[in-house]
Amino acid sequence: MKMRVIILLTLALLPAGRAGTSPVKVNEPSVCFACHDTIEALNKMRHLHTAFKQGICSACHNPHASKHAALINDDIKTLCLSCHENVKQEVHKASVHQPALDGDCTTCHDPHASEQKNQLKQKMLSLCTQCHTAVAGWATQAVVHSPVKAENCQICHSPHGSDNENLLTHAVPNLCFSCHKQDAPFAAAHKGYDLSKANCITCHDPHSSERPKLLMANQHAPFKAGQCVSCHTAGAGSAFALVSELKTLCLKCHKQIQENMDLPYRHNLTDERSCLNCHNPHAAPASPLLAAGQKDLCFRCHFKGENYKDKSREQYVTHSGMDCSNCHTPHGGDNAKYLKSVGEDLCRGCHPSAHKGSHPMGGDVIDPRTNTTLVCTGCHELHGADFKPYLPLNPARELCLQCHKK
Repeated sequence: MKMRVIILLTLALLPAGRAGTSPVKVNEPSVCFACHDTIEALNKMRHLHTAFKQGICSACHNPHASKHAALINDDIKTLCLSCHENVKQEVHKASVHQPALDGDCTTCHDPHASEQKNQLKQKMLSLCTQCHTAVAGWATQAVVHSPVKAENCQICHSPHGSDNENLLTHAVPNLCFSCHKQDAPFAAAHKGYDLSKANCITCHDPHSSERPKLLMANQHAPFKAGQCVSCHTAGAGSAFALVSELKTLCLKCHKQIQENMDLPYRHNLTDERSCLNCHNPHAAPASPLLAAGQKDLCFRCHFKGENYKDKSREQYVTHSGMDCSNCHTPHGGDNAKYLKSVGEDLCRGCHPSAHKGSHPMGGDVIDPRTNTTLVCTGCHELHGADFKPYLPLNPARELCLQCHKK
């Protein structure tokens, strides 16, 4: 009798299919909307996610239990990419939008419905402004590029991934020439030079400007004066060939930079691109003809690679609001890492009273790890760190034990 009861209970607990009966048929999505009526109301939106439009809630949600929030079947990235094959390919391209790379699809898209195409949470320009704060100011400039004015970033940028820098849909200048035809007026405006391989954004701001024709505000003196022949060979059809090797050409006017080439540490001055690694030759968004603001410009090379892939750029910006050149010399110097000075002198300019009444440093205070004089960088990082103020280790214990082990 006891064994019979056990067998009956076992059969009762088996899934319906294995117990020999048909699975229970559920009327999706009605049974879901019985509780989730706010979700049902989203059907009135203009743009519906395919699975939601078809009423197949279980395509994304487990009806009983899940390891993931909102009972979704898998993590967001895996779940979305299981259907969106095109995006799956794009996230493996050379340039990938950070939310797409991280799998934060719902940062930009509503998973059910939206008034915006592709279930975007907001209008495109407003949405992009949430992360790209500079976008907000573009529309206030005197001259606004038509795609920005139309609030359609996708005309030039891929939202997920691209083989081109800055997520561009095509490389410059082909992207520009898809709208701007190389006709007679175009040639006349560019003095007959062949622009078929030119980099348009070394003269024009691709978003907006206070200058006509989207020209950038900071302009190289020969460019501003229309004296192209100061640097380029003349003649119709000339493809902007330089009159001499790049570095020689720049040093002809910028003689003070020559002095930096004789210093122990020379920043990019021996590179074949030399000046163009940091400066635009014609016009630029930042002074002195810098291709970008210092923080953006320096991050093109620095804090890259595996050691930094899980950390945001903001973690490595020293003393928020300061430019890199506050501590580093941009062209060259006598100190490693192009620092303007070393030891306490580097920090005392801004922090004259630091540690005067607390932890001793400098002079005859020796750092046991290096057997040299203890300076600020013995405890503080120059850039980002996990603990304030720029401390690499927990100051409650771990940091102190580096030296005070007894």
